[in-house]
Amino acid sequence: MIKKLQLSNLFWISLAINYLFAIMVVYAFLTVPDTIFDIENPEHALAAFKLTYVRAVIVTFVLIAYPIVLFKSRKYITLFTFGLTAWVVALYIDDNLVLYRLIEYPSRGLVVFLQAVRPIVIACLIWMSFELTFKNYKKH
Repeated sequence: MIKKLQLSNLFWISLAINYLFAIMVVYAFLTVPDTIFDIENPEHALAAFKLTYVRAVIVTFVLIAYPIVLFKSRKYITLFTFGLTAWVVALYIDDNLVLYRLIEYPSRGLVVFLQAVRPIVIACLIWMSFELTFKNYKKH
């Protein structure tokens, strides 16, 4: 089934990196201490909700849906990957311009690691989008 897709090893490595990252992100969302957020401040409360609940649900949905769409439709997985890449890039920009000013994250541990490897994850998503778009494949 995987050979039928005719994708490179680099695509599968990129996919594995993204899955590992996403699983660590969901774990980080679930284990973030409540003391990081200032619930009395409405901006902090909204940022906490946006960060924790909305993103965790979306990331979990993507973790479940991506392999299903990958093995069902080449056309839709390309669009799904483009949309996912655009969303991740938009979040990266939003976090750097807005969210990091509102929320102080722990200065060590998993959160720092995830922030450091985020550009690598974006590069992997861009490669996956590139390969899905330009890779020639035989229709069966």
